[in-house]
Amino acid sequence: MENQMVKLFACGDIVNYNNAKGELLSDDLAQIIQSMDYSVCNFEAPIQGKGAPEPKSGIHHSQRAETLSGLKKQGFDLALLANNHMLDFGKDGLQATIDEAQRVGLDTVGAGIDEREAYKPLIKKIGDITIGIINACEAQFGVIDYFKRSESAGYAWINHTLIDKTVLKLKEECDFVLIFPHAGLENYSIPQKEWRERYKHLCDLGADAVIASHPHVPQGYEQYGKSLIFYSLGNFYFDPGKWAHRKNSSFSVILTMKKNNAINFEPVYHHMDQGKVEITQVDQRIDLHNLCSLLGEGYDQAHDEMVISAYPDVKKHLISSFFSIPIAFSFKSWTKELAATLLGRRKNTNKVLKGMHFTRNEAYYYVLRHGLELEAKQELNNE
Repeated sequence: MENQMVKLFACGDIVNYNNAKGELLSDDLAQIIQSMDYSVCNFEAPIQGKGAPEPKSGIHHSQRAETLSGLKKQGFDLALLANNHMLDFGKDGLQATIDEAQRVGLDTVGAGIDEREAYKPLIKKIGDITIGIINACEAQFGVIDYFKRSESAGYAWINHTLIDKTVLKLKEECDFVLIFPHAGLENYSIPQKEWRERYKHLCDLGADAVIASHPHVPQGYEQYGKSLIFYSLGNFYFDPGKWAHRKNSSFSVILTMKKNNAINFEPVYHHMDQGKVEITQVDQRIDLHNLCSLLGEGYDQAHDEMVISAYPDVKKHLISSFFSIPIAFSFKSWTKELAATLLGRRKNTNKVLKGMHFTRNEAYYYVLRHGLELEAKQELNNE
């Protein structure tokens, strides 16, 4: 077993509404995953049929229970549970998901019925190589943070000091430390500066690789010291609503780990087609090299442009949450909002929960803070 190499497959977000068998992969892709020593996916939502919708702002997601057995059959070993939808159906929905994963033989990490379980890392020994795995998400509904709440179930928070302490501990006990964050601004091709710095800090503490998800689209990767940082693997299988008709073109990674060596990797390019994840032909792959180049020269300007693009919408939603009457930023928008309110289309909108969402959500908070800074700078330049 000396000089053994371990190959680990990691992919992005999975939500399955429409695939009744739960077998989400083409045969060719399943063969790749089955050939790995260990395979990891982000299980983005609890299984259907358990629990009730929790009070929150935004959509409630759940997915077919057959998905877990399908993932196991097609080669997966670990379901990451630390994400912003895992508590959409409360403790019962989460517990049912964990129970079903255990029943079919899948490991889980990142969420649990209490803080101890949610923050407990997974230590996996494969041959003579020991791998420590941490999974955590940005602060949204379902997070277990520093505040004591009546509900104890939830997911681990990526910015909690427990994460830092766990990295340090795992570095002493394991040959490799892998961190899987679920965080970031959705549908943009570059990461926010704050997440970029956080992931680098985790590498400074001892992470050998940070493999992130949540933005729904692929982002680039970079080598940081001896560590690798993948900022977003995008969607793997994601079919709610309009997403069912999208290709969700993205990539996964195969990490090769060998004792006393830095991690090597290779990308696996894929897309969705007719309810399956397929391997993408060379001429149709996403341009991963270009995504990586966006992290270099010109990143600061691109980051400002991203913030300027996202800022008005985040600001609008936050301001509207402070008023009980309909609020909009043009007469046309105001009349539409007023009509929707009078017709009862906003009767289920809880503005306090909406305000919580747009302040506690760290990606939105970062947009608001940096957007205000850019706005103030522009006003000073115009004086």
